[in-house]
Amino acid sequence: MVAVVSLGLRGLQVIIGAVILGLAVTLIKQQVVNGAPTTTKYSSFTGVFTILVCFIGVAATFIDAIPPIVTMALDGILGLLLLAGGIAWAVGLKGISCKNPVDYLEMLHNGLLNQGSVGSGDDELFGIIPAEGDTHENIFNRLSANCQKGLVDEIFQFIGFGLALVFVALAFVRMRRGGGASNYVV
Repeated sequence: MVAVVSLGLRGLQVIIGAVILGLAVTLIKQQVVNGAPTTTKYSSFTGVFTILVCFIGVAATFIDAIPPIVTMALDGILGLLLLAGGIAWAVGLKGISCKNPVDYLEMLHNGLLNQGSVGSGDDELFGIIPAEGDTHENIFNRLSANCQKGLVDEIFQFIGFGLALVFVALAFVRMRRGGGASNYVV
């Protein structure tokens, strides 16, 4: 019974990793000026690492040769990495409301959302604003979409952190019962 629950949670973990990775890659591909922000690149790493840890966890469910301490350590490391990623997004977004037009200038000057910038002051150019004129509403809509992607990435990193803690607890229980994959069967 525990094996079925574990496999279901690992499936959820793959989905979480894929969402984190997909959003990060989308934001990286949209970057126009300079390189993508470190927070976005880090999110792509955590998405890939989440999927990798998931596959190792699934293998450990069926293969007794993989000790529970390995999955517990990997899930613990994953949890810390996801927590750091979620915090990085929370700090980077600075409490911006993605749908509030009042936050337009904050979003425009936020390096995670503006697709890069060059210059400063009145001469600052933003990657989100095309060379040709564009309405403030269209620019706000693109900034808002980027903001929502970042917010969802943040949320999924925190959810992934919580799920990693569940897997650490399951591995601990498995170790206390004696170790092997057959111990998942209750």
